[in-house]
Amino acid sequence: MSVAEPTERDVNYTLAVVFLLRCKGFSEEEIAKRLNFDSVEDMRVQLENWMLPGWLVGTKPNSGKKRNREKSPPPRLRYLGPRKDLPPAGNATELFRERLEALLESAELLKHVDESLHGRYFARTDVERAPVFYPREHYSKEEWDKVCEQHGLSPDDKGFWDANVVIRLPGELALSPSELEATLISVYALAGGQMDSLLDALHPDPSSVGAETRAKIHQLVEGSRRGKGTGDSLKVLARQLATLIRGSGVKRGRPPEISKMDYAVASITTKYRKDGLSDEEITSKVAHLKREDGTQYTIKDITELGNLNLSWS
Repeated sequence: MSVAEPTERDVNYTLAVVFLLRCKGFSEEEIAKRLNFDSVEDMRVQLENWMLPGWLVGTKPNSGKKRNREKSPPPRLRYLGPRKDLPPAGNATELFRERLEALLESAELLKHVDESLHGRYFARTDVERAPVFYPREHYSKEEWDKVCEQHGLSPDDKGFWDANVVIRLPGELALSPSELEATLISVYALAGGQMDSLLDALHPDPSSVGAETRAKIHQLVEGSRRGKGTGDSLKVLARQLATLIRGSGVKRGRPPEISKMDYAVASITTKYRKDGLSDEEITSKVAHLKREDGTQYTIKDITELGNLNLSWS
């Protein structure tokens, strides 16, 4: 096999050749041969090793299966807007870590929580950690001697404090589980957790959960479209929250997406800019390429796509 490590092949050159030859109508076998791969499969393995998107890697041929109907190209991006550099997301690392550690600590308390379901109502006894004072007079002399030895106390001490005692508190009757449970379940879902496994762990009778309920759970987590009687899913709402936090706005309707061709040209532009070419020179180099609507790329298009700073490597 001629599959090489990323350092053995020029990533940008290989991708540029693959992309351009595909645009010219060359077969995958011809492209693999021109790039000195032993086979199309070897070429795909190499592209996968570079962690490229599936549409660029290419799909394996289906044997005896009907091909999916081709989707219409997405609306063309008309104006990307001026570039605005964002603060590194790493600025919030400590904030994220503090909350995650607090969640993990709180999760340990759940094993002490008593919870039951009454019709649609959840009844529970809450717990928390609190300091508790244990007076000496509550112990016999033998017991107190053991306590002193265990905690390094003096026999004359009047008692001792335990700062990490789990205590039970009056809970509540509610139509949903606790806020802590809801938070942990949501974080698990957003982090790509297996909802069927969570059902098995937390549902009182997971075998009774039908396909309709499981589909509803999937919709609440993954759904991206609003249908009759359904709201935005957990991941959609999370993306909206992140969008607002990172300085953009949330509006109705789905904006146009960057097409596969625009993505490729943007990546090529990044490479050419690193090589020192001007946007005018890059426009000339990609003059043979067409947008999905059949129009040529202008200098303005190249400038806007180049400012996205997309790259294959």
